Amino acid sequence: MAYPFLMRFALPLLTISLLSLSACQTMDGLGDGITQSWSNVSDKVASWVSPHQAAKIAAKEENQKLPIYDGTCPPASVRPDLVKLVEFSDPVKPSDATKVSDVEIQSVNNTCRVENGGLVMQIDIAMYGQTGPKARMKPGDKPSFAYPYFVAVTDEQGTVLSKEIFAASLAYDKTQKDTYQTESVFQTMPFPDTAADKSYNVVVGLQLTPDQLAYNQRFAQAATP
Repeated sequence: MAYPFLMRFALPLLTISLLSLSACQTMDGLGDGITQSWSNVSDKVASWVSPHQAAKIAAKEENQKLPIYDGTCPPASVRPDLVKLVEFSDPVKPSDATKVSDVEIQSVNNTCRVENGGLVMQIDIAMYGQTGPKARMKPGDKPSFAYPYFVAVTDEQGTVLSKEIFAASLAYDKTQKDTYQTESVFQTMPFPDTAADKSYNVVVGLQLTPDQLAYNQRFAQAATP
């Protein structure tokens, strides 16, 4: 409806600009006059648009800029060399006799929902912990241990976009030797633009010291047939 109305005003203004030209004006001056006239018309028409209509137009333009999201929840996985953390009373000389405790990530599951124009992901990390011979200083102790772990989001090239470190606290009763626990972490991120082949991946692992990582690597090598 706005275009016929706009033309009725645009043509007279253009005619006035042409009639007012003097003999000494150049084509550059003509171009400037047309540009100025069009600018005046645009400003006048913009003033006739109600704030509500302007907000709808702005929202439509903003929506057109949003990436295309196909609803797929990014895959989540555990780094194989960071799936387990073992503590020893003597980290330099680890052995079964000096083991304090260990924890292992057994599974990672995630679910997604759309909220406030972004993607909210819930990541559930199932852990299994065990005590070792050195877990208790004396009989009847109720030991508890805090294990650091991380949740990282990477792009389709494997580049880390974000990484956060958390702590899982596992507690044991007097005679308890093992326990299960699930940690839930929430991540908020923009939509992956699937139309442009953009994607996210979630990587989870235990945050290990160099000694703990070396132990895992030796353990993995020993288990390989």
